[in-house]
Amino acid sequence: MALLVIVLSLFIERVWPSLAEWRSFAWFGQFVDRFLRKRRGPMWSSHLGVIAVVFLPLFAVVIIHYVLAKIFVVFGFAFAAAVLLCCLGPRDLDADVRHFLNAWEQGDDARAQAYARHINEFGAAPFAAAALGRSVVEGILVAAHERWFGVIFWFIVLGPMGALWYRLACVLRDKSSRQGEESAFGDAALMMHHILDWIPARLAVLGYALAGSFADALDAWRAEAYGWKSKWLVNNYRLLIRGGIGALHLEQDLAADETRAVDARQVRAALGLVLRTLLLAIAVLAVVTVGTWVS
Repeated sequence: MALLVIVLSLFIERVWPSLAEWRSFAWFGQFVDRFLRKRRGPMWSSHLGVIAVVFLPLFAVVIIHYVLAKIFVVFGFAFAAAVLLCCLGPRDLDADVRHFLNAWEQGDDARAQAYARHINEFGAAPFAAAALGRSVVEGILVAAHERWFGVIFWFIVLGPMGALWYRLACVLRDKSSRQGEESAFGDAALMMHHILDWIPARLAVLGYALAGSFADALDAWRAEAYGWKSKWLVNNYRLLIRGGIGALHLEQDLAADETRAVDARQVRAALGLVLRTLLLAIAVLAVVTVGTWVS
């Protein structure tokens, strides 16, 4: 069932470009703000507060999915697909990259910077002109994981609750990062996100390796293998970037004077790599599913 839900959700996302307009988790941000205003104190401003704010939405999804599946299995299937569809993205990575390349190749630097920011939400904007291609390549490798692989992994493990849990963790991470101030609640939100990211990030890098240059990706993985012990909160992103660049068979430090044509090809190659990885993940899941049915 998970395979059918994932394939259906990805298909709908592909044929419904305006879907991103409906994917808004502003309600959750408002809920978190109200929760923190009403419940002040050290007990609610740390790990317990983070657990509390995600518990109610996750509990609601579990109950609704269970009841609908008991009434009619198709209702449960449709609800699971709707939850997964809402948790993917929220933006269309393929469309963002196409718009970026169109603007960049036409010399529209302002629009190119805007789309580069949508793709690489973790870099410092505005991006330097000489490093814009590199920034977008890195953004694609991380965004594919945040928009697809992480959500799908937790959906496979925990169903609709898992997909929503990962997306809410991303929303909390973004909210804490935008506020720019250190707090126990923000640190707990970051920790929850990176814990949820730890396994799927490594599976994504393995997918990059299988879909690209395996030896180079494996070398990059080895270089970052023990980084989580001292810098584990940022190690997931570093691993995705270095592993993906290795899979693309690119040098870790691209020359600053690369031409736009070369950088554009690298951007297209990065998008191709993550799309191949997505297809590979679906193929592996299909084989496992068919094997389960046969056995």
